[in-house]
Amino acid sequence: MRLLLAGASGLVGGAVLERALALDAVTAVISLTRRPGVKRHPKLIEWLGSSDNLLSGLRHEPVDAVICCLGTTIRNVGGDRARFTHVDKDLVLGLAQWAAGQGVRCFSVVSAVGADAGSRVFYNRVKGEMEKEIKALGLPELHIFHPSILTGPRKEKRSGERIGIALMRALAPLLPDRYKPMPHDVLASALLNCFGTPGGTHTYRDILALAAVQKSTVRD
Repeated sequence: MRLLLAGASGLVGGAVLERALALDAVTAVISLTRRPGVKRHPKLIEWLGSSDNLLSGLRHEPVDAVICCLGTTIRNVGGDRARFTHVDKDLVLGLAQWAAGQGVRCFSVVSAVGADAGSRVFYNRVKGEMEKEIKALGLPELHIFHPSILTGPRKEKRSGERIGIALMRALAPLLPDRYKPMPHDVLASALLNCFGTPGGTHTYRDILALAAVQKSTVRD
C-alpha cells in the first residue's frame, strides 16, 4: 500500500509516520511537506510544496490511502482567523479534492470533538464546515476522527494547554467518553488501522477500538 501523509511534522502525524514506516503492508509513505525532513528511510518519499502553497507538491501518481493530520491553533497564527481557516479547512479540503480526483479509496482526517458547521464557536464551525464539504465529495471510504484534547510530547511549550490537559486527566473519570483526553499514539494507531473498515465519524470509543486497546489499559 502506498500511503500519503500530510502533517507529519505534528504530534499525531509524527507518530503515524513512525508506525507506517514499520508496517510491512505499507510499501511507501509519501510525506507532503513544505520543508525536507531530517528523517531518512527507504520507504519514505517527500513531496515538497512551496512555502505559500503546500498543495503544489501534489503529483498525479497512484496512492492507495491518505491520512491528513493538518492543523494549527489560533495562537500559532497570531489570532488570524483567515490563516487558521486556510490550514484547518482549505488545505484539508484541497487534499481531499485531489484524492477524489486521483481515485484514492481511503481518506482519513483528524478533526475534533464538537465539530459543527452551524456552531457559534469559530473553531468548531471551521472544523464542521471542513467535514461537510469533504463528505460532499463522495470519497469511497471516508474516516473522520473526533478526538478531544490530545496528550503526548509536544515540541511547542503551551502552558495553557498543559494546565488544561492536567485538569482533564483529573476529571477524566467524570467526563463523558467523547471528551476524555486522547493519547496521541492511540490516535495514530487508529488512523492506520481504519483502512478497509466502514467509514464514518469516530469518537473516543471508536478510536480505542480501531487502535485495538482496552479503555482500562490506555496511558497518556
